[in-house]
Amino acid sequence: MNLLLPLLPTTRQLLSTVFVIFKWFGFIPFPFDCTKFKLLPASSRLPQIVFPVLQLLFYILFHAVVVLYRGEILNTELQILDMNDILKYCTELMAIIVILISIILQRNAHRAVWVKLTRLRKVFQKKELVDQFLRMYLAKFYVYMVWSGFIEVQVFRSVANSPSDVAYWAVVLILHAFVRLRHLYYLFFIDVLRLHLRQLSQRLTETAEYAKCLWSCGKQSEQYRLGHRRLVDDLLELKCVYGETWEMNDCINRSFGWSQICNFTGNFVQLSCDFYWCYVAAKGFSFEGCKVIFLTLLPTVGLLALLLYSAESCLRVGTSLGTLLLDFPSGNDAMINKIVYRFGLQMSQQKIYFTAHGLLDIDYKLLKMFATGIITYTTIFISFSQDISFQKT
Repeated sequence: MNLLLPLLPTTRQLLSTVFVIFKWFGFIPFPFDCTKFKLLPASSRLPQIVFPVLQLLFYILFHAVVVLYRGEILNTELQILDMNDILKYCTELMAIIVILISIILQRNAHRAVWVKLTRLRKVFQKKELVDQFLRMYLAKFYVYMVWSGFIEVQVFRSVANSPSDVAYWAVVLILHAFVRLRHLYYLFFIDVLRLHLRQLSQRLTETAEYAKCLWSCGKQSEQYRLGHRRLVDDLLELKCVYGETWEMNDCINRSFGWSQICNFTGNFVQLSCDFYWCYVAAKGFSFEGCKVIFLTLLPTVGLLALLLYSAESCLRVGTSLGTLLLDFPSGNDAMINKIVYRFGLQMSQQKIYFTAHGLLDIDYKLLKMFATGIITYTTIFISFSQDISFQKT
């Protein structure tokens, strides 16, 4: 076993592979080193804006092929099912096109996220927290990819005897691949922000412990004066780092706002259409047909749960900072009280949160919106098909 360890990929190699995938899908529209994870000068390589442009051209060509063979791909025996599939396909395709256009037009806003991240990496880093972050994100990425890939294989095995179904699910898989990877790329920045908040929380806890020790010293001693100066400097530094972290959070919201609106819209329509297909399968198909439809729901539901859990976890860390600051031992020192007060005021005015231009808040409340919309959509379609007899073909 020990002889095999040098042959296994390192964490850096695994993360580099992830970013190469993101680059080829057009998510990084500026010169970027995928091995050192840093920005490159604009003139150092072929402009990477070519990747989202190529992706955009690919999906336009892809749509032309689907339209050319629409009779074989988007065709069922019932018009209402055709409408259902066409609505899902068109919504997801339009979401992808708008995301790619947004990536191209907002490349400077996205580059600003990496500029802020580079600046924060120079302030301080806790190696154990960074290693934990890398392991957790890579586990999320690769486990999800393997899991969703396994489900897709099961779906294709179930429809292998029907060429039209194979063609339809191939089209759906091409659309889903882009949408899912975009979510996973967004998830990286959520986890990065959580990492920096955790580092800030740990530093604030250490500073509080240092303050407790300082107040036990005599105020006239040289040790107290030096310690007081250090405590003031540490608090001011933490206040500045929090401001930088909030600015990165704001850049993430502005950079990913429109793409996440499109992504979540595509997810909503896909789940609504697939849930209606579940109703159709349960009413007129065999158990095998029900299983195939149900399997298609799992990757999207699992990814949304993972994304929202990570966002909520990040928000909880941000909230805990306020609690730590509220309990900070100021020792009735006027200067420390003033800094703590201004730090708290900054936190209340610059809250950490994830939003898509104010239209969507990316937290657990989004689940309620999804559930309400899916139930409404499915109910409407079911009411249209009450008198239709669904039979196994």
